[in-house]
Amino acid sequence: MTLNPPRTWPYGRAVGVLAAVVLFAACRAPGSGAQGASAPKIASALQQVVQRMQADGLTPANVAARQPEAYSTPLVRVDAQGNLEVAIVVTALDEAAVAALQARQARIARLAPEQRLVLAWVPFHRLEAVAALPFVRFLRPPSYAVHR
Repeated sequence: MTLNPPRTWPYGRAVGVLAAVVLFAACRAPGSGAQGASAPKIASALQQVVQRMQADGLTPANVAARQPEAYSTPLVRVDAQGNLEVAIVVTALDEAAVAALQARQARIARLAPEQRLVLAWVPFHRLEAVAALPFVRFLRPPSYAVHR
């Protein structure tokens, strides 16, 4: 039994590559999704927790009465006030950056300037405001120790 070589697309590779580029550009365009332009800076695990909280009707006004810690996952911790524990990857870490984070209600837990990393508790409704800061590269869940 012999194997036939795969058929090539009659229009050539260029059209396929062009289609992939256009699709990629459309997905990356600011404001193309339901989230704002800062959403690509937020890890999906954090986004999913916030979306669940918002879908269930949690707001800054009622969060304390709604047991927000129940929204914690193995990757994302949520405290009783609706704050998420977040690792904030920054381009530069100085006093101005810390002040800007605190102005957005981030409660700083640890600074690691050599790693350009801030560990903080951020209110669920303020993640996008923190991600929109120009010196913030990415928001992700912290790495937790694993017990064996």
